[in-house]
Amino acid sequence: MDSATQFILGASVAGVTLGRTLGPRALLVGGLLGTLPDLDSFIPMGNAIDNMTYHRGFTHSVFVLTAASPVLAALLTRTFAALKDKFVYTWFAVWLCLITHPMLDSLTTYGTQILWPLGSSPPELSPVAFPSVFIIDPIYTLILLAGVIAFWRWRERGFKVLTVALAAATVYLGIGAMGHMAVKARAESHPAFQGKAIHVQPTPFNILGWQILGVDETEYVSALTGIAPGCAVVPVTRGARTAQPPATEGLSNSAKRLEWFTDGFFSYRQEGGNLILSDLRIGFSPSFVFSFKVAENIGGLLKAVVPERHRSDVPRTSQVSELLGRVAETLKTCF
Repeated sequence: MDSATQFILGASVAGVTLGRTLGPRALLVGGLLGTLPDLDSFIPMGNAIDNMTYHRGFTHSVFVLTAASPVLAALLTRTFAALKDKFVYTWFAVWLCLITHPMLDSLTTYGTQILWPLGSSPPELSPVAFPSVFIIDPIYTLILLAGVIAFWRWRERGFKVLTVALAAATVYLGIGAMGHMAVKARAESHPAFQGKAIHVQPTPFNILGWQILGVDETEYVSALTGIAPGCAVVPVTRGARTAQPPATEGLSNSAKRLEWFTDGFFSYRQEGGNLILSDLRIGFSPSFVFSFKVAENIGGLLKAVVPERHRSDVPRTSQVSELLGRVAETLKTCF
């Protein structure tokens, strides 16, 4: 999820666990702990693909965060006198603030390497992901924010509101998880996706509309549907898929890493003399959000280059607006 949501989630968890001891200070402590795993995004990895795929790595590991939690708890008990004799409880609260970050990330499309160093590189398991919520979901964030503001303003009365808000936000994620399973089952029974690996995820900013992607060795198919049982599966695009890159001199390991990162939902294409590698899970052809130039035509031969982002000529805002318009039309089939 986005860093603002992770901060608010951490603040909510700390408010519920430490709020009656620390008061509003718990919100700041929890917010900082909740964003701590994202410090890895400031570590340069050398190229655009590695910067993307190494994020949510070791700093999101349950093993690393569990090991770090007693150290951070000890620091808090020395900083705040109210926590001096509550080390074990503080340790538990810190662990919850830290661990809920990668757990939430695991409910988004790109997941997280929550079991690092197990499955942390090809050909091991791809990042753990069970897409139940979009990476930015205003409803989820606002539910938590309402609880945080209530506690900050009204202390004891606000504590009850914060507790209810955290529970309600968790139920919201549960609804998304049930939606994932329902849409996946619907896709598996649909003729357009027979014999294909299937990926389902919520569309931007909501859990009502869902995107279905199916791939095999030669093509990909995408469609939209809604979370409700009666929603139709509305085709969006179908295109040729190139699973193996054409002969390329010195293709980097980063390209193979992106193949691994996408869990197989990728495709190569040649465009304007360049070889482009796209993650098919976000966006629609030809405007896949995460596309990278990995080689270029030099003297009639494809030669690898340092991977760099390949951006669509269509503005991102226009892409999102078009998608949400299609989602709105799709949701009309549900009623």
